[in-house]
Amino acid sequence: MRRLAGFALLLWAATAANGEEVLRVGMDTRTPPWSYVPGVDYSKEDSTKSPQISEAQLARVEGMEVDVATRLAQHLPARLRIVPTAWFELETGLLAKRYDAIINGWTPSSKTPAAIFASAPYYDWGLLIAVRSDDKTVRAYADLAGMTIGHYRDPVAERTLTSLRPGKLVPFDSQEAMFEELRAGNVRAVLFDSLYVRWRISHDPAFRAVGEPLNRLGYHVGLRREDSALCQNIQAAVEWLVSSGEIAKIRQKWEGAPRP
Repeated sequence: MRRLAGFALLLWAATAANGEEVLRVGMDTRTPPWSYVPGVDYSKEDSTKSPQISEAQLARVEGMEVDVATRLAQHLPARLRIVPTAWFELETGLLAKRYDAIINGWTPSSKTPAAIFASAPYYDWGLLIAVRSDDKTVRAYADLAGMTIGHYRDPVAERTLTSLRPGKLVPFDSQEAMFEELRAGNVRAVLFDSLYVRWRISHDPAFRAVGEPLNRLGYHVGLRREDSALCQNIQAAVEWLVSSGEIAKIRQKWEGAPRP
């Protein structure tokens, strides 16, 4: 079966000069903890444009999705090549064939073109509330009623928060700015992707999470539906990633120890 899979890879993979099969993956390389270069300040970059990143910096990219892409490429097998792309352009770049796959905290939506195939989910996530650690008044979602809550500028997040009966909702275009406003006390709580919240609080004791995520979604690999051989091989690799326990190791690395 592996020999057949290897033959199928020849039908889709880009090929390096030495004949090695290459999996080109679109990623926004300035989105910690998904994919980023440690020590680089991204606050002044235009997130709607492709990352300004040198080859030397690209060689130092790390993150949860880098680990996932590396494991999937190894399982195919193929050499991973990260193609820096603005997150908002991931689907467009895939259909334009600038890369072969999307692996970057991507969840298909109702606006995702039918030409894009989504693999089975390899990582579950949801919207999670964070508050300051010194705020002892918030222990459950019900405690947030009437409070000012920050959220990433997204209609889904706003609709989710409505059920908490907040006093005021404050949208943000940057998760870093959102958490700094929480630190300063300008908002009482924030709602964001559970991976980011857990990663952030594992590195900063000023914050803590409240409860479990308010919803459940998954990260998927995005592929061109026309690349049927690649879709089959990536689907098999995703199933291996989950069943082998590899994704659990990656989750532990980036989210930290389980919290009560």
